[in-house]
Amino acid sequence: MAAQQTLVRKITVGTPVRRVTGAQAQRLDDLLDVEIRDVLGADALIYEASTGLWKNESSIGGGTF
Repeated sequence: MAAQQTLVRKITVGTPVRRVTGAQAQRLDDLLDVEIRDVLGADALIYEASTGLWKNESSIGGGTF
């Protein structure tokens, strides 16, 4: 009969972590392909193919949605 292994992990119940210290991306603008400028409440992220970046835009015009 094969030996059985029991794995035990420590679980701590307490206050949830609000912000992880030392993480690479903590905000959307920390991502390398995102550029956020002058944020307004109803902005949308739009992909700009010429720069390869996602940018915030306050209005969307033209095209098919």
